[in-house]
Amino acid sequence: MYTRYFDNPQEEETRRQFNSYATKKTLAKGLLDIGLLMANASQLKSLLSLGSAQDYFYANLVLISLSIILQIIVGVILLVLGSIEGKISDTKKTAERLNDVTVGFVFAITILNIFIAAFGIKLSES
Repeated sequence: MYTRYFDNPQEEETRRQFNSYATKKTLAKGLLDIGLLMANASQLKSLLSLGSAQDYFYANLVLISLSIILQIIVGVILLVLGSIEGKISDTKKTAERLNDVTVGFVFAITILNIFIAAFGIKLSES
């Protein structure tokens, strides 16, 4: 296993601080993802409880379902990415491809949720 020894203790401290920042950033992103997943699940529950008489029922059903499915796929990919060590060149290429796919899926989730918000769900007739 490759281990890097730092000549400068200040460089080692800077690296630890960066790792701490990266960990906190990843945790915050994960919490936001969970929040979006819960919001989509709540929207799906509301839509299904109102029934197919709701305006744009099928459009909302498809959009919300796709968003939830893509979020689950992104979660699985992130778990795989977290377990990959980037020391081997083949593994690093795979990790880079998975990262690109993840970015594309996150973009798609964002677009889907814009349309979900645009179509909306009416909770009352007033």
